Amino acid sequence: MIVTDSMRDQMDVSGVWDDRRVETLGPALITAANAARIGLAVVLIEAPEPRIVYISDVGAEIVGHPKAHLLNQPAFAFLTPDQREVHRGPSGLVSEISSGLRTFETSVLTADGRPVPVEVSLAPMELGGQSIVVAFFRDIGDRDRSIEALRRSEERFRKLVEMAPDAVWINDGRRLLYVNPATVRMLGYDSTEAVLALSPLDIVHPDDHAPMIERSREMMITGQPIPSREYRIRRRDGSVGLTEVQSMPIDWEGTKAILGFARDVTARKEMEAHLIRSDRLAALGTLLAGIAHEMNNPLAYMMLGIDQAFAGLDQLGSQNAELVRLRDVMEEVRQGAKRVAAVVQQLRATSRPDAPIDRDVVDVGEALRSALRIAGNEIRHRARLVTDLEEIPAINGNGQRLEQVFLNLLVNATHALPEGRTENEIHVSMRELPGALIVIEIRDNGTGIAPEVLPRIFDPFFTTKEVGVGMGLGLSICHGIVTAEGGTIDVDSKPGNGTRFRVTLPARRNAGGDVLAERAQPVSVADGRRRRVLVIDDEPALGTMIQRMLSADFDVDVVADGAQGLTRLAAARDYDTILCDLMMPQMTGMDLYAAVAQKYPGLERRFVFMTGGAFTPRAADFLAASRNPRLDKPFDMATLTKVVRGS
Repeated sequence: MIVTDSMRDQMDVSGVWDDRRVETLGPALITAANAARIGLAVVLIEAPEPRIVYISDVGAEIVGHPKAHLLNQPAFAFLTPDQREVHRGPSGLVSEISSGLRTFETSVLTADGRPVPVEVSLAPMELGGQSIVVAFFRDIGDRDRSIEALRRSEERFRKLVEMAPDAVWINDGRRLLYVNPATVRMLGYDSTEAVLALSPLDIVHPDDHAPMIERSREMMITGQPIPSREYRIRRRDGSVGLTEVQSMPIDWEGTKAILGFARDVTARKEMEAHLIRSDRLAALGTLLAGIAHEMNNPLAYMMLGIDQAFAGLDQLGSQNAELVRLRDVMEEVRQGAKRVAAVVQQLRATSRPDAPIDRDVVDVGEALRSALRIAGNEIRHRARLVTDLEEIPAINGNGQRLEQVFLNLLVNATHALPEGRTENEIHVSMRELPGALIVIEIRDNGTGIAPEVLPRIFDPFFTTKEVGVGMGLGLSICHGIVTAEGGTIDVDSKPGNGTRFRVTLPARRNAGGDVLAERAQPVSVADGRRRRVLVIDDEPALGTMIQRMLSADFDVDVVADGAQGLTRLAAARDYDTILCDLMMPQMTGMDLYAAVAQKYPGLERRFVFMTGGAFTPRAADFLAASRNPRLDKPFDMATLTKVVRGS
C-alpha cells in the first residue's frame, strides 16, 4: 500500500484514528475489499499489545462481533485460545512483523462462541511516525466461496487483482499503467513489460478505436462508469479475439485513469453461434422431413411409371429408330429422377442425422459409379473427368448415403472450376490400402479454399457461395454420413491449386451380416395360387401405380387409409403381403400394425412398411425395432417385386 503525504498530514500527533482518516488509505481499496467480502483492519503496534484502531463493516461481520466492541481492543483478543498462544510471545507474530508482508491462516472466536477459520494478510508500514499493520482477512470456512475470493484476494489489493482470471488493466488514455497476468496471457505475450510497452490502441482492433476513444472521453468528463461493451482485441500473433469490457474512471496515484475489466468471450460467442446453428438445423430438419415425405410419394410413382414405360418399350422391340430414341429419352428421365431421389435422401439425412441407419453389404464402387452417372452431365459441360477406380471389397454400410456423399463432392468439385477454362479437370480415384481401408479421392484443379475458411468447411450453414446459392449444409451432411459409417473425411486445399477431398472407410468384410436378411419375410405361398397383396397408402396415385405394376402376377387391392385397411383385413385375412405406408393421417401404419397384432396375431408378420422418411422420434424408434421388411420411397419395380415375392 502506498502512503501519501496527505495521509500523513491527516493523522494528528496524538495518533488518534477515526473512520474519516482511515478512509484516506484509499476508498477504492476499501470499496473493493467490501465488494469481495474481504475484511480490512488497521492494527496500531504499541505496548503492551497491538490494538485494533479500525475495522471495516465486512471485517466486523466476519469476526462476529459488533464493530464498537472491536475497536481499541487488543489485536489477539478475538482469536481462539490456541491461536492466541501461537501469535503472542517473543517468538510470535509481533517479533516477526518487521520482516515484511505475511499471510497465514488462523481462527477467531465469534460473540456466540463459534470458531471461524480466516486467512489473514498483514502489511506493516509507518504512518505519521507510528508503526501500523494493515490486515486483510477473509472467511475460509466455506471453500466454495473461498475459491472465488482467493482469486481476488491474497496479500493485498494488487495481489487480488493479479490472481483474477479476467484481464484487468489501468490506462490514462495514452499508455497502460498496469496490467495483470491474465491480460498478458489473453494477449499472448511473454511478460508484463512487453504489454506495458504498448498503447491502449495497440491492443484493440482498428475498427474499434473510435468507440473506445469516445467512451474513454465520456468517462473522464462525467466521472461515471458506462455500460459494458464488446471489443475486438489484437493478440501478439495477429489473431483477433472478442472481449467483453467493463470500464470505470478511477484515481490512480493522483492521476485520472480508467480501470478496465475484460473477459475473453471468443469461445463463448463461438458456442452461442454453434447453438444458434444447431437450433436452425433442428428447425430446418423438421421442415425438410416434411418436404422429403411429400416429395417421396410422387417420386415413387414417377419412378415406377418410368419402369413400366421401359417394360412397354421392351415389348415393342429395339429395331425401330424412333423407339431407340425414345428409350434414350426415358433413360435421361430415369437419371433425372434418380438425381432428385438422391436430393430427397439428402433432405432425409439432414432432417434426422441421428436416426438409425439400415446397413447392408455395399459395393462402394457401384455407389461411386452411380454418383458419377448422375453428375456426369454437369461435369462434362465444365471439365474433363479422369477416373482411376480399382477393385475393392464390399463393406457393411448404407449405399444410398454413401452415394449422397460422392454426389455432393462431385458437384462441389464442378462448381469450384471456373467456367470456360479448357484445363478444368476432376480426378476421381478409389483404392484399397493396407489395414483394411478403402480410400476415395475427388480432386479438382479449381480455385481452391482460403486457409482461414478451411477449418470451418464442414460446419453446418457455413458456405462461401453467394446468397441464394447453397445453404452450407452439403459438406456438413457428408461429414455426418461418413463419420456414422465409421470413416473419416478430410480436405486439402490451397488457393489457386485446387482441392482434394479424401473419404476413408473401413473395409469391414462380412462384419455384421446382411441386415435385411435378419428381418421377417412375408409368408411364402406353396399351393400355386396367385399371391394376394393389399396396398394401404394415402397417396392414391402411388397405390394405383403399384396395383398396375403388380397386377400381372398378383391379385392387388388398394385402400387409402389405415382405417379402411383394418376393415379390409377384418373381412379377408388371406393377404400374403400387406404394403403399408408408415405415416398416414388419423391411423398411421404403426397404429394399424398394433391393432392387427392384437386382433389377428401372426398377420402383422406380413406387413411391409413403405416410408418416405421417419421424421418423428416415434416412427424412427418403431422402424429401428421392427423386424418387418421395409421399402424406402422412392423405390423401383425390381425392388418392389423382390420384396413382394419374399426373395
